[in-house]
Amino acid sequence: MSVLVFLATVAGATVHAQALPGAADSAQTPLLAQGVQASQFDLMAQAEPDFFADQAPLQVLSVTRLAQPLADTPGAVTVLDRQTLRRSGARNITEALRLVPGYMVAGLNGANLVAAYHAPVDEYGVRSLILVDGRSLYSPSYFGGGFRALNAVPIEEVERIEVLRGSNSTAFGAHALFGVINVVTRHTLDTLGQAVSFTAGGGGVADVYARIGWGAPGLAQRLSVNRSADHGLRDLRDSHERVQLLWRADLKPRPATELMFQAGLSELDAGHGFASNPDDPQRDVALRKSHALLQWRHADGPEATWKATLSWDEERLSDPSQTDSIGFSFSPTPDIADLIYHEQRLALELEHTRVISPSWRWVLGGGVRDDSSFAPVLFTTTERVGVRDWRVFGHAEWAPAPRWLLNAGLFAGYRSDTGSYLAPRLMLNHELAPGHTLRAGLTRAERPPLLFERSSDVRAYINRTPVGTVHRPNPALRNEVLQAQELGYHASLAEGRVNLDVRLYQERMGDFIQFRSGVPRQYVNAPGFTLRGLEYQLIWRPSERTELRLNQSFNQMRWHQAGPIGREPPARLSTVAWFQRLDDGWDVALMLHEHNGMSWRPPASAVGSVTRVDARLARAFDWGGARAEAALVVQSLGGDIDEFVPNRLSNRRVYASLRLEF
Repeated sequence: MSVLVFLATVAGATVHAQALPGAADSAQTPLLAQGVQASQFDLMAQAEPDFFADQAPLQVLSVTRLAQPLADTPGAVTVLDRQTLRRSGARNITEALRLVPGYMVAGLNGANLVAAYHAPVDEYGVRSLILVDGRSLYSPSYFGGGFRALNAVPIEEVERIEVLRGSNSTAFGAHALFGVINVVTRHTLDTLGQAVSFTAGGGGVADVYARIGWGAPGLAQRLSVNRSADHGLRDLRDSHERVQLLWRADLKPRPATELMFQAGLSELDAGHGFASNPDDPQRDVALRKSHALLQWRHADGPEATWKATLSWDEERLSDPSQTDSIGFSFSPTPDIADLIYHEQRLALELEHTRVISPSWRWVLGGGVRDDSSFAPVLFTTTERVGVRDWRVFGHAEWAPAPRWLLNAGLFAGYRSDTGSYLAPRLMLNHELAPGHTLRAGLTRAERPPLLFERSSDVRAYINRTPVGTVHRPNPALRNEVLQAQELGYHASLAEGRVNLDVRLYQERMGDFIQFRSGVPRQYVNAPGFTLRGLEYQLIWRPSERTELRLNQSFNQMRWHQAGPIGREPPARLSTVAWFQRLDDGWDVALMLHEHNGMSWRPPASAVGSVTRVDARLARAFDWGGARAEAALVVQSLGGDIDEFVPNRLSNRRVYASLRLEF
């Protein structure tokens, strides 16, 4: 960690600046009205337009892998652009997801926040896929979670976040069972020059971000360093510090070809455990992550594009063992007892998009992903354990008649440990009138058990002699199966100043993979649940200066098994946000988040109704030729609240930030 801390300190002492965010969302235009769409190559390679410039219709890639306006997508999508992220005052991506309908944000402590969509059936983010520029992030070794992946990139480098609310395994595979959080980082052409931002305040908040960008349209690069830290929740040992070093290069050797290179290193030191729990004592854990990405795009004219992605990820978690004076340990090899896992992922993917006519286009692709883990504590072996996943996918978009659009897709995978799985989807969109679109469809998805869920084998040792099994593998574990029906409505009115999206759904989960406590512990298949709900998102921009957001989600969950299950979503979850630009560079934001009683864990751990108000006041100004913005943020304005379990308080927090750009 010391090398990265030194880099963060040096970067923080250099007066650089962060680019002030740009364009807001704009009106959507149906596919047939536009003719042939812009290619994915054009969409991803373009530099960000100026805030006051005319905007092209917003299109997203996270639903079908085709660039689609929101009215044409086979599902409900929320887009958080760079301006919205900045104005929310969020210090990381997890916090920003409070603005997405149906998302609950909490965590077992302040160092392990997780965002769950409409049903808190686990606290590690197992069933929502996180993508960063096409790179899939989740841990196959340790509870399978993607919760730490949400903060794998500094929020200052995020161009936009596309969130598909609902299953999208048809496009991206098993881990997209409940949806996809697709993080798109800023193109290097948008970050030329130097930048720095500082954030400090209550609760130990101490963040610094610095970057330098250089180059030209043919080759541009960015190097950045980020450090974030705070003291976590009240009365817990969960102070944490994350330091990241990131590099990106965008190369355009020919007009129709682009290459993107990325590499990064991240280190997290965090407090963990509880003074009152001898099975989970207080201690410090260390997480080290590194990655590399190569992405190639080529456009064969306006009718065909190719894309290939090669990525490598490595993750290492160290956690002090519970060895005592008689030699008790969970590791058969005491010399590496602190190592929980050391995992690697290598993934290769190729996709091809072709436009046959203005009314018909498709995307086809395939890939292979190899996950392996060295984890003697988790698998009781000193050999690496792993799984290989082959996949093919395809999606066709066909307009059989004016105002009608059919989306049909299929994802087929084969896991080396569990066999095959399928995820089909069929959705029909109908434009009732200009700006008004209905959608209806069916989705089926499967999630094979993770390496940890199926094969974890944790034993207790005294002086290297086994004395009992703590966690037992279950090779008979079956795939989870989700069947979903959805009705939706999308409206874009008043030249795009009013956008409304409504989703009515029923989701039936079978063979639910559930953690069974006791001794020994084990993952088992359970009957599952049925979830019915209605949610909507309204975005209204009455003027160039004002934006209002209203999200609400209404849920009803029925478990198909006897006994107290817990893990109940709130019957109502609401967010109201007001963003207002004032004279002389001033900007104000107020956000209210509210939900009634819910339970992340068994019923005894239920929390009551919660109301949280966040506020931000900022002013943009010129400072010696640099563009600058100073801001004051207050989170949980009304005081401390319980968001995860009772008496685990999320603190009211006040902090200030200064951002500069040269």
